[in-house]
Amino acid sequence: MFKLKLSTILPILLVALLPVSAQAEDFETVSPGPDAAKISGRPGIEVQDIYAVNFIEINGQNIIPRSILWLEPGSYTIKVQILATQPRPPASRAKRHQDYPGHNVIELELEAGKTYEIRARFNKGSEGPPYSVILHRVEE
Repeated sequence: MFKLKLSTILPILLVALLPVSAQAEDFETVSPGPDAAKISGRPGIEVQDIYAVNFIEINGQNIIPRSILWLEPGSYTIKVQILATQPRPPASRAKRHQDYPGHNVIELELEAGKTYEIRARFNKGSEGPPYSVILHRVEE
């Protein structure tokens, strides 16, 4: 009789159970250097309601979440995962993030040799989405 060890079949089962979007990382990043642009999602400045982010999608392609990427110069649409510790908004603003499509997306024009610091800002007192993705700073 044919026997399979759990250690052989477990990795196959785990991959099969992952959603398709989590399995592939088709987007090509580049090596760090003067010909690349760096985007950074950390650290946050919580006392200023500014929070760290992970990058999860570039130009519609899912990537493994990470907080730093090097990309070729050009235009990008980047989706982030907001890593906020801010408590839930008051009941009057208790809509979920999913109620605000695009709340976690930013469009950027990147130049070589620059670092773009992307963060999420808590929108205190706003009737719109509780968080916005912002270009916090650009360093040369």
